[in-house]
Amino acid sequence: MDMPVVNSCQVDACAYNTEHTCHALAITVGDSTHAQCDTFFGTQTSGGDPASTGHVGACKMADCQHNVRLECQAPGISVGFAQDQADCLTYAPA
Repeated sequence: MDMPVVNSCQVDACAYNTEHTCHALAITVGDSTHAQCDTFFGTQTSGGDPASTGHVGACKMADCQHNVRLECQAPGISVGFAQDQADCLTYAPA
């Protein structure tokens, strides 16, 4: 199974974000009630691998139409702000 790519991330304050590209090797989405990016980390220190693009490693949003056995099946996702939180904007209730 290929992990979906994080196509874009509009959360500039995240340590893994450089020019709207996620550089975390894998992110986790959700807490079972809200589709936030659990990997979001606000700091001045840059993180991740600058040579790679982030992927979705796990998704706890079991009610999302892209979720199969807590794995995201979307071809890619976007992360941005929803309700003042870093959220998976691709989340779609089943």
